[in-house]
Order: sequence, then structure tokens, then C-alpha cells
Amino acid sequence: MFDHTELFCTLDDFCKVFEPFYHQARKDAGITKRTRRSELSLSEIMLIAVWFHRAHFTNFKHFIGFIRFYHAKEFPRLPSYQRISALVNQNAQALAALFEATCMKADPDNIFMIDSTSLPVCHNKRIRQHRTFKQCAARAKTSMGWFYGFKLHLVINRACEIVSARITAGNISDVSMMKELLLRRNLQGKVYGDRGYIGSEKQEDLQQHGCTIITRVRSNMTEPERSAEDEHYLNQRNSIEVVNGQHKCGLGLQHTRHRSWKGLMAHVYGVMIAYQLRKTKCRIRPFDEVAYP
Repeated sequence: MFDHTELFCTLDDFCKVFEPFYHQARKDAGITKRTRRSELSLSEIMLIAVWFHRAHFTNFKHFIGFIRFYHAKEFPRLPSYQRISALVNQNAQALAALFEATCMKADPDNIFMIDSTSLPVCHNKRIRQHRTFKQCAARAKTSMGWFYGFKLHLVINRACEIVSARITAGNISDVSMMKELLLRRNLQGKVYGDRGYIGSEKQEDLQQHGCTIITRVRSNMTEPERSAEDEHYLNQRNSIEVVNGQHKCGLGLQHTRHRSWKGLMAHVYGVMIAYQLRKTKCRIRPFDEVAYP
């Protein structure tokens, strides 16, 4: 059973330190002129944004009705669905800060997996009618076919925890984002990816920063010699595909009805925080635990 009280305590501890700087930064940036007291505190807003994905609801309006009916004592002054949705979207930057500050974790073993997944914003038949992300979304193709929208690039460690993430337009190639994903968190070690990360210039540049990219080769390329450890982790590279599947199927990452950029960011970061705070995740088996002949 999911304990939302424990989640609230985690978020509230973060907000006690973060909130004063957050409100001042919003004023300095000209986003707001003054901080008005809301019906919900920042920690309660973030709780609702993350709890929605952990509760496995597919409709945010139904989830607000669930809170209003079953948790009225905990939220005695719960505003309307429209107001809650606006508050969550307005505080998308706070969710991003929580993810960056407390959810990105380092791996002492220096073993990482890298991959990207599509974030379509509409059906392919409705691309011409789509207006919300017309200036920033793009059409691209994956192994599953064409889509219109964005990409979520992820790097995970052996505990299947996210250590680096970035959202880009759909037509941005995986290999072009590889350097930024790894160096923005100062990751060093071996990084295992699919054939989309083959690029000699990028690999040579990353080796100077302590990162070694290991992938399978294409059919027209010569198979290099690899150690038993590299073969072991390449065979488990689909673990990051499992992580992407849990984001999409279990936590509702794929959503095509966003009406603003802030709404998209709040949704994506809410999903990733909900995943990071899970106590049970899939795990990449270390090479030392496997007995090879």
C-alpha cells in the first residue's frame, strides 16, 4: 500500500529549505511581483502532482474527486479542479528543482545505461491541426514508427535510478545529446547504449572526460573485441527499456492532451519523481554476481 504521508514528509522537508529561495527567484525573474498565499501550500501542490502518478489514475479530474471524497480531512480547503491544475502547472519549476536536487543519484560503480523514448503530443493524423507545441515540437521516427512531439533522454545506473535526464524536440538525435547528458552530471565510467549512439567523434571527445561508450555495431561494421564484463552489461541494456516502459505504462508518462509547456514539464517531472521515490525498482545484475565458465 502506497503511503502518501511519507511522501508528503519528504516533499515538505524539501520545501522548507527550497521555498524561500524559490519565491525570491520568481520575483527576480519577473514571473511574479508578490507571493500570494494559496489555498494549498507548495508541498501540498507537489504532493498532488506526484501522488497522481503513484495512484495509477489516468484522469487528473477523477483523482481530484478521489482526494475530495476520501481525504477531505487532510485537504479541508481543497480548491476546484481547474485551480489545482493551474497551481501544479505554475509550479513546474519547483518539481524540476526537486528532481535535480534530490532525485538524481550517482553510481559509485560507474556503470550506466543510456536511451531515449518518444513523447508524442498528438496523433500523426492531427499534426496539421496541432497548435500548442507548434513552435518547439518536431516529427521524428523511432523503431516503433513516426511520431510528432518530444524525446525524453535518460541515463540510469545499475540500481535503475535516473542520474541524468533531458527533454528535447523529437528530431534531435540520440548521439548529439549524449555528451550533454553525461557531462552535465559529471558522470565518468562505462556507458552502454544502442546503435543510435554510434559516433566516433562523440566517443573520442567523451573519452577525454572519462566516459567510454559501448554499443553493438551495425551489420556493415567489424565486430570489436569486448571483455566478458562488457558483454554482460550489453546483454542487460534492455533494463533501461523496462524503465521507459514503467514510466509510460505504469506512471502515465505518455499523454497527448497538454495545453501548455508548463503543463508538459509538470507532468514529465511528476512522473520521474514518482518513479525515483519508488522503493522497489528493477535492478541490473552486477558482473561479479554472475559465474561465467
